[in-house]
This record gives sequence, structure tokens and C-alpha cells, in this order.
Amino acid sequence: MMFAKEIRNIVAFEGSDRFERHESFAEWRKLMVNNGFRNMGIGDREMLQSRMLLKMYSCEKYSLVKQGEDGAGLTLCWQEQPLYTVSAWTPIDVAGSSSSVSQP
Repeated sequence: MMFAKEIRNIVAFEGSDRFERHESFAEWRKLMVNNGFRNMGIGDREMLQSRMLLKMYSCEKYSLVKQGEDGAGLTLCWQEQPLYTVSAWTPIDVAGSSSSVSQP
């Protein structure tokens, strides 16, 4: 329910009736890389959990699409229309290596 209005606008409207205009993942990725971040990727565990949740709580018209061969992101789609993409990023320090971030 939280995202229903936004999703409905993305899927059902075009032209001046569509007020939600999201950046593509390719554009978002370029912006992050150009501003000092490195993609951490979406792991197999997160992919499996996402697929399990999708099966539990959705209809068959929803799907998950892995972004990039490196698994840089995960996109929730409705009838092949991208709705939301998740990705994980870490800042790159001045020396060029990623910051130490504790992983759960």
C-alpha cells in the first residue's frame, strides 16, 4: 500500500499524466561511480531471499531482474516494466581502496 500510488503512476500513465520519472539503473550507476562510490553487488543470499518474498507476497505478473553480469543491482518489475532497483555502494577513500565497512 505504501508504494501503490507511485507504482500505479509508473505502470498506467504516460505523458503529462505521469509524474513519476525515475532514472535508469545505468544512469544511477554512472552517477555513483563518478562521485567516488564502488558497487558492492547483490549476493546470492539476497537474490534467493528476494525471490522467496516475491513468491510469498505477489501475483505472477511481478518478476526480479538482476542488473549487470556482475549482479550490481536487483530490479522489481511488473510485466517487464521496471519499478524499483536496489543496489549496495561503498565510498572509495582517497587512496583508492574501499572504506572498511563491517558486513553482517
